[in-house]
Amino acid sequence: MKRHLFVLGLHLLSPLAKAQGPAEQAWPTPTAGNFTIPNFAFDSGETLDVLELHYKTLGKLQVNDDGSNNAVFIMHGSTGSSEQFLNDDFAGALFNPGQILDADKYFIILRDSIGHGNSSTPRNTGLHARFPKYQYSDMVRVDHQLLTEHLGVYHLRLVMGVSMGGMHTWMWGEQHPDFMDALMPIASLPVQITGQNRLWRRFFMDLIQSDPEWKGGDYETQPLMALQGAMSVLQVMFAGPQHLAREFPTRDAMDEEVDQLSELLLDNRDYYDVNNQLYAYNASYTYDPEADLGKIMAPLTAVNTADDLMNPPDPDILRPAVQNQMAEGLGKAVIIPASNKTIGHGSYILADLWKDELVQLLARSERS
Repeated sequence: MKRHLFVLGLHLLSPLAKAQGPAEQAWPTPTAGNFTIPNFAFDSGETLDVLELHYKTLGKLQVNDDGSNNAVFIMHGSTGSSEQFLNDDFAGALFNPGQILDADKYFIILRDSIGHGNSSTPRNTGLHARFPKYQYSDMVRVDHQLLTEHLGVYHLRLVMGVSMGGMHTWMWGEQHPDFMDALMPIASLPVQITGQNRLWRRFFMDLIQSDPEWKGGDYETQPLMALQGAMSVLQVMFAGPQHLAREFPTRDAMDEEVDQLSELLLDNRDYYDVNNQLYAYNASYTYDPEADLGKIMAPLTAVNTADDLMNPPDPDILRPAVQNQMAEGLGKAVIIPASNKTIGHGSYILADLWKDELVQLLARSERS
């Protein structure tokens, strides 16, 4: 039995990754909550009367006499949500008793970012394309408010994120350099979205907005041409070529998988709301952290995989940015070779691939 690859944020129940057998959940059941912010002002100058930020926590906050604590903040990818971490591949490898982020020892914070999951989105507010055009800077700013104003967290043992969340991790290190003990951006680069990564995003957004059924964002039913075209582009970028060749070694096998993906998309068309998708991928437009990498004070380990089409595996991009621009040897860059265990960009959810690097990062950022 296969599970479909993280197509468009379906919480990583992916058909292109091999399914593992069912396992009992050993991590604690998360506690859910909402943070409401009235009259939230975005960097664009737009405002939202009420911004709702949904979150989940595992474990209990413990603050030590020296001000350190056990709080861990983990951020999801574009069009994902806090749910994408609550599976065997991620939580099952990190949060269970005795594991590196044992939820009985750490206070783990997962949130649905602006425009995602159960937080305020273009769809669930009814604003459609009149929803404020948020950027990553807005998302990081409201996360800081969630932690400090709502959860009473003024320091973090670890900031970690995947894909979009990885990009947010770089921004956290620059904007709040003394707020955390360690940083771990995964499946991201600390540079503008350029090259192939920008290319597919433009195709993705243009496909949506060029469909007459999009109606300037005021459609009543999902514009299927836009939805299928845009999501097909995303699927191609998300999957690793070697992984696809292994899992679907014949023409008919790949065609059958494409048919199943199309059915999955149609059955979940409202989940993949095109306005939500459009806003999520436009949010990276102003992302450009490279010039401020020298502001990062916390030890950092950046992890990418060599078969990630969204982030070039060229070490001349990642390693100099980490090693040359961060002071005092704080940064470490890791590019995991492509193998029969990696699946492309979506490898970020397979914590067994990189959890040893997390163990080392926590050890070298431990307070003496």
